[in-house]
Amino acid sequence: MKNNQSSAFKVGGLSLAIASILSASALPLSAVAQQSEDEVIEEVVATGTRLKGTATAVLQERQNQAFVADILGAEQISRTYDGDAAAALRRVTGLTLVDGKFIYVRGLGERYSSTQLNGMTVPSPDPTRSVVPLDLFPATIIESLNVQKSYSPNMPGHFGGGNVNIRTKSIPTEFVFNVNLGAGWNTQNSDDGVFYSGGSDDWTGRDDGTRALPDIIRAGLAANGSAGFEGDRSRTLAETQDILGSFNWDIGPESKSVDPNFSFGSTIGNNYVFDNDSVLGFLATVSYSNQWTVAEELLGNDIGGGQDNPRFTKFRDMISTEQNVRWSGMFNVGYEYNSNHKVELVNMMLHDMRDRVRDGFYFDESESDPGIEEFRRMDIIFEEREMVSSQLKGTHNFLNLLDGVFFDWYVGTSRASREAPDIMEVTFQQFYDDGTLTLERLDDTPGTNLNRQFQVLFDESDTYGFNVSTAFFGDGYDIELKAGMDYYDKTRDGNNIDLAIRHFGISADFKEGSRLSDIFSPENIYNDDFYTSSTGRSVFQDNTGEGDKYSAATKLTAGYFMADAFFNQKFRVSGGFRYEDFQQVSIPFVEHTDTFADDTDAIVDSIYSETDVLPSLAFTYIPSEEMQYRFNVSQTLIRPDLRDISSTFFIDPLTEFLVRGSPSLVETELTNVDFRWEWYMSQGNNLSIALFYKDMENPIEMVQFDGGEGVPQLLTANGEEGELYGIEFEFLHDLAFIGDNFSNFFVSGNMTLSDSEVTIGADDQDSLFSQQAREAYGGTVTATITNNQRRLVGHSEWVANLQLGWDSSNGEHSASLVYNSFGERIIAPGVRGFEDGIEKPFHSLDAVYTYYPDFNTTIKLRIQNIFDDEKEIEQEGLTLRRLTVGTGFNASITYNF
Repeated sequence: MKNNQSSAFKVGGLSLAIASILSASALPLSAVAQQSEDEVIEEVVATGTRLKGTATAVLQERQNQAFVADILGAEQISRTYDGDAAAALRRVTGLTLVDGKFIYVRGLGERYSSTQLNGMTVPSPDPTRSVVPLDLFPATIIESLNVQKSYSPNMPGHFGGGNVNIRTKSIPTEFVFNVNLGAGWNTQNSDDGVFYSGGSDDWTGRDDGTRALPDIIRAGLAANGSAGFEGDRSRTLAETQDILGSFNWDIGPESKSVDPNFSFGSTIGNNYVFDNDSVLGFLATVSYSNQWTVAEELLGNDIGGGQDNPRFTKFRDMISTEQNVRWSGMFNVGYEYNSNHKVELVNMMLHDMRDRVRDGFYFDESESDPGIEEFRRMDIIFEEREMVSSQLKGTHNFLNLLDGVFFDWYVGTSRASREAPDIMEVTFQQFYDDGTLTLERLDDTPGTNLNRQFQVLFDESDTYGFNVSTAFFGDGYDIELKAGMDYYDKTRDGNNIDLAIRHFGISADFKEGSRLSDIFSPENIYNDDFYTSSTGRSVFQDNTGEGDKYSAATKLTAGYFMADAFFNQKFRVSGGFRYEDFQQVSIPFVEHTDTFADDTDAIVDSIYSETDVLPSLAFTYIPSEEMQYRFNVSQTLIRPDLRDISSTFFIDPLTEFLVRGSPSLVETELTNVDFRWEWYMSQGNNLSIALFYKDMENPIEMVQFDGGEGVPQLLTANGEEGELYGIEFEFLHDLAFIGDNFSNFFVSGNMTLSDSEVTIGADDQDSLFSQQAREAYGGTVTATITNNQRRLVGHSEWVANLQLGWDSSNGEHSASLVYNSFGERIIAPGVRGFEDGIEKPFHSLDAVYTYYPDFNTTIKLRIQNIFDDEKEIEQEGLTLRRLTVGTGFNASITYNF
């Protein structure tokens, strides 16, 4: 299955992307994306009742596919009022949503799935995850979501739980023009939060430069090189004052009563038919939303006390206030000739801004004295994520070649970025006398700083590929042969500048206060007495480390061959193999310089290179038009991502633990077995039952260790072996069998029951895990793994979805009651005898009502999270993290001109 290549071959095989790393500090534009089968659901214009919405409109495609897949159409997404791809996909059988962005398929973490946009791979603007965050794709641009759960050779070989293909809206068959307006409110938002003024362009989702790294600091870092922020020993007090004054200090915080949520969007499109039997069409869509959220958040850290008295020695209890601004634009143009040749250009830009302030109580067991000396901590994060993609694709039928030859091709380029200017954290001391706050000031505990980080990440990718197929027909059989290739090339540049303002560098009299804008006012900054040293140099500290700046590149070349054969319209055999040549490297820089931290030999040795041949076979038995049985067996793999092979730490956004990779990480090899029975009844009613099994060699898992001073750390490492198995149920049926009064009601749902086990190998000093642990922690392992055998991180033993729907007989009204939940899942594996950190089930119940007063108007109302459930992670019965969600109320109106 695998062939390890020599280092000499690796360097030559990385083409221009890697060669450029070895010769210059800046990476050139490169490439991403890779295509599996790019099937597009043609637009269906339906008349008559809206009974069951159009939940059955995509069943025909699912039934006709050779491999196990689940599909959500645009109308199904609209019916549940889900706003983006991530929220919609949690309705699919066996899928769970993590952190509002990432989909776990059949209990496997997001690294075990791949994401495509119209059959092409796109880069991720999230530096902490290997896949694209799916909340980036608004529902307004989605035609359908295809989740293929059994592997076929025309899919990417990076395949574990499944492949998610986001298929955007295509050229319309007639003129369309609509405008949508929406508004919303959450029960949490009735409470005041805390916020700051920010920049004048925040409503657009972009920073106006207010938060940018000041030019005077940027120039100083460039001049000082690896000496860093505090490198200039000749700096005068006046220069120090100018540097400190260049930061944005207008950040309060202030009490904030948040605004209602609102959104708007519009779509316009048409096609034009010409005399030569050709059609030219276009579709343009734009959307914008501005949402506010106030929440209560509890965050535990550093569990201690032993099994007899477990407790978090540090924790926070705070109010979180967050603004999200999202906008997107898409423009498609297509040309079709003679129904046999079609070319389409898809352009899109997706932008997402998150601006969050958290402020509240902070407890440190070694420093806090409840009722006498307590602490308050505030942090701010502002981040912009953006993806720009252009895709050109074509399909061609050559009917005069052989018995007909089908050829499709694609070429795409994408750019993704994440900018997080001025991430900030500060701690205040609070002194009480008989319950009354008498003094608040910057924390005077030794070593305490005000931290500011400036982060940027840019992914650039290009891709191209093609598929060609032909069919042969005979008495009782028809066979299609198909072959193709895919090429994917990506580069990434990342940089994190971590600066600090030392509290001890500020005179005690000036540290008093609760608002940074008062403490760091211009009057204070330019007062010589503000500083504890004559030059003020002691006020600065540079925490940027080697590897915080890095460049990376990935290259994949793949080809496949497969056959799809029908015999007597009863038996279908599909299968083939895929060949992939994969190369990847991540190279750290010396901080604040364009100098590589490793020499050329070390870079060559760090290149990850593999070739693999991945087989797949599917068998389908079709006893009738309504029923079929599917069986699939395949071999696939999961490769480490750029972050996974880097020794640089990053902060996991869910647990806020430090996470680092393992340079010696190897790919996970999977053997997949699927069986599914499907019954497609009249009126769109259907039932399916599926069994699945996955055997994993060297599974990539997150394992917790204790870092310096007890700070929890997660190491990305290989376990020895793992397995996952389960059963899925899915159904849709109207309730007419109860009586005529129930003929307009239907119920649909799905449930997955599964189990998993992974063996880490912590008890074997020669295991791959133990080797990686020693590499990461200087030859010693600082803590023992509590459970050497456990469930996979992120795996839920059950996932459930249920929908009760109703459509009025006159077609003017529809309503749905939608439920979603999942079982407990491991988020933070335990150490030192403490049990694993477990995310508790979140029971989501939404109600959606739609009114169609006339043919052109649609009014939607939704109540979200009716149970007012909270998100919670527990460890040893303690709250590791809790976040209130609140109950949301949303309304929208769409008018079609």
